[in-house]
Amino acid sequence: MASRYAPWMHYQLLEKGPQPRHRHSTGYAAFILSGTYEELGDTGRWQAEAGDIVYHHQLEAHANRVSSSCSIINIPVPGYLALPPMFQVEHPDDLLKALLLKSLVNCDEDIMAILAPHQVKQPVIGDWPDMLARDLLEAPTHLTRWANQAGIRPETVTRGFFKAYGTTPARYRREAQTRRALREIICSDCALADIAYRTGFADQAHLTRSVVGLTGTTPRAWRKVKTVQYGYAAG
Repeated sequence: MASRYAPWMHYQLLEKGPQPRHRHSTGYAAFILSGTYEELGDTGRWQAEAGDIVYHHQLEAHANRVSSSCSIINIPVPGYLALPPMFQVEHPDDLLKALLLKSLVNCDEDIMAILAPHQVKQPVIGDWPDMLARDLLEAPTHLTRWANQAGIRPETVTRGFFKAYGTTPARYRREAQTRRALREIICSDCALADIAYRTGFADQAHLTRSVVGLTGTTPRAWRKVKTVQYGYAAG
């Protein structure tokens, strides 16, 4: 079956069961052909099913709990393209046809146009780890204060969140903060010191350490990536 698909995209079969948290170096959209699974990632918890498209920004991490075997096509997505975390397109059959045609003709523009979201899905908020994930993503969150307000012991928060999301709340918060800064680094010409201040880092050096820790690359090197990406978009 995999031979039907062009080498630039990746056909994937997810078997039933849990998959540990992992990170992808490039951005992509997972087009679900069949099956269902739950994803716990850097944008919260999501229930995915056939017809959904799950978008992962570059360097996002996630774990999966697969309810039934899933057939998926992973579509490379340029870094400059902004998509919601989970959505459906208006004509999924047209998207599948365009993906198959890519092995014969160059239809990048057609695929990106058909990827336009038609129905945007919302994350699952089922228990306090999901509420904490949401709060960590939306604003700086003091974990001890959050635990006290929720009536949960701080050590229980750390253990319970790790069990649900495969990482600690402190690391989840720090990586979300770093990704916000990285998007500004790539998508704006603002000074790095200003970006560090706006995204909650102590200073530019703190921002640089965090970006290097997450990506292995300095903010200034990411500025060069921006030039390449926008050159590709213009072309």
